[in-house]
Amino acid sequence: SDLDESMLKAVAATWSEAFGGERDRYAEALARRALPDSDAFSAEWIHAIFEDEDCVAACRTFLRSIAVNGEPRKVLALAHVATAKRARGRGYGSTVVQAAFETRLASGPVRESLFCTGVPAFYDKLGCQRVAFASVSYPPGSHKPFRDSNFFRHAAPGAPPFPADGA
Repeated sequence: SDLDESMLKAVAATWSEAFGGERDRYAEALARRALPDSDAFSAEWIHAIFEDEDCVAACRTFLRSIAVNGEPRKVLALAHVATAKRARGRGYGSTVVQAAFETRLASGPVRESLFCTGVPAFYDKLGCQRVAFASVSYPPGSHKPFRDSNFFRHAAPGAPPFPADGA
């Protein structure tokens, strides 16, 4: 997560290549980095794999406040998972996501990650659990709600239970 300016630019370039569009992903990453956080664990972390100076895979994680069946909980959000086109099919995407889970869930106060995706087969292969969307709600003023219908959970040992039927 301690990326210098050139590394952050390389990550942003990988995200731009993967997701397209006219967004300035470097400027967005800098802006998110400037947001105040209550502690180091709450801050956004960028997980990346580099070959020489090039970023071949990256993702970001951050804490998100939600409620499951009305009970508040904090979960690890997983976002912007991308592998550079030239490096696809070599396991980098799986490696960066697994490293993010291990780093953030193994020793931190949060024991589960909830996220949505447009590529569910990728997370099926990683052993993530498909979960029902219906039981998740957001506190007032929450931004960036889950948008995709493919909703997944990765739970570390000791994670609280998640409703099996989404109710």
